[in-house]
Parts: sequence; structure tokens; C-alpha cells
Amino acid sequence: MKYGIFGDVHGNLEALEAVLADMEDQQVTHPLCIGDLVGYNANPAECVEVVRALGCPVVKGNHDELVTHSQSPETFSKDAQEALSFSRSKLSPAQLNYLRRLPLLHGETALTLAHATLDGPENWAYVSTRLEAQTSFFYQKTNLCFIGHTHRPAVFLKEKEVRPVEFRRVDVHPERLKVARKFLFNVGSVGQPRDGDWRAAYVTYDSQEQIVDLRRVDYDVEKAASKVIKAGLPVALAKRLSRGD
Repeated sequence: MKYGIFGDVHGNLEALEAVLADMEDQQVTHPLCIGDLVGYNANPAECVEVVRALGCPVVKGNHDELVTHSQSPETFSKDAQEALSFSRSKLSPAQLNYLRRLPLLHGETALTLAHATLDGPENWAYVSTRLEAQTSFFYQKTNLCFIGHTHRPAVFLKEKEVRPVEFRRVDVHPERLKVARKFLFNVGSVGQPRDGDWRAAYVTYDSQEQIVDLRRVDYDVEKAASKVIKAGLPVALAKRLSRGD
């Protein structure tokens, strides 16, 4: 099986379609989604429908959760609050119900999916540091876990200690590694990368070769940004797409 793990789509239809096309080119057989289909960009309803049509496992992100509420949280920036209200206005009752019913975690024999941390996933904490990863590892029962939320690709490895590793082609084969290890992968963001690279990010996991790859995909960022402005969303949300921040 070849997995394609993606998320933090945030209503960016152009980026989502480009990622799904790349998955097809990479012969992905099992897509998996770490959530946050809505918020920030101009096509929340369309992105929900595209992901629903995949029929794949999807876990809930914080924007997926909060869009089903009547108000946006004060802890969000003004731009994020406006975008969440916009998403709420565009989603049908059926789409809101779909997001409301998404699980916080998804587990398979070899891997776990979450949007944020495994310790209290409903609290939407970030995993950005070694210590934050160490806390999440304590609750990780599978060798591999895939998360998002920070919009920045990252890998943490747990051996005797927890340490970050470079995210290229990561060999996770237990026999080749010869020691008990766990990996925590942040798959980056499809719709709003924040690592200085504007291209859409997702990862593939080949369960036979036991390799995890970070993929970066070009998409029509100018079209996505123009749709943000045309929708009346904050101009800053459009400008940040081409900067990758």
C-alpha cells in the first residue's frame, strides 16, 4: 500500500487539486487526511466535498471543530476569525454535520493520525519542539504518527531520547533500523504553508519499502490568492500564500 497523508487544506481548492493529482502520479492507493479542511481561503465547501468524495479516513482539525460553533474564538487573529465566519456562511448543514462528526484520532496497525497532539487532542496544542514531541510520544502506540496544525513539515524520532531529524526520504523500516523507534511526522500544509515554501506540502508512506517522503507541489497560487480577495476575505490572507508564511 502507498499512503498519501495530507491536511491543513484550509479552503484552498487549487492546492488541494494539485496535491490529489500528484498523489495519482505517485500511485497513492490510500489517502489519509489530518484535518482542517476549512478556514483562511475561498473554497471551504468545495474542499469539504472533494475530501468527502475520496471516502478516506479524516480526523478533525481545530478549524473543522470551530466552524461548527456559532462564534469564532477570541484567541484567533482577526483575519482567522473573518475567514472562519466566511467558511461557516458557505457550508451547508450537511457539510457542517460531516465536520462535526469527524473523529479526533484515527488508528491503524502501523500508524496513527491526529491533527495536533496525542495527549489531549481536543486541546489543539502544537508540536514544534523536542519537549512537545516527547509528550506526544508518550501516548503514541504505533511506530508512526502523522499530524499537522503548525503548517510546517517536521520529523521527530524517539530512540532513547527524542530528537528532530531532517525531512527528506525517511527510512522507517524496523528491521533495517535494528532498534525500537517511533516517528512523529508533521505533514505540512496543503493550503497555507508557513515554512517559507509556498508550494503545497504532503507526504507519502510506502508500506512495502517503509519510506516516508515529503512532497512539494506547484499549484496556481495566483488564482487561489485572487479568489481570496474576490471573496472579500482579508488581503493579508491572499498575500501570504505566495510567501509561504
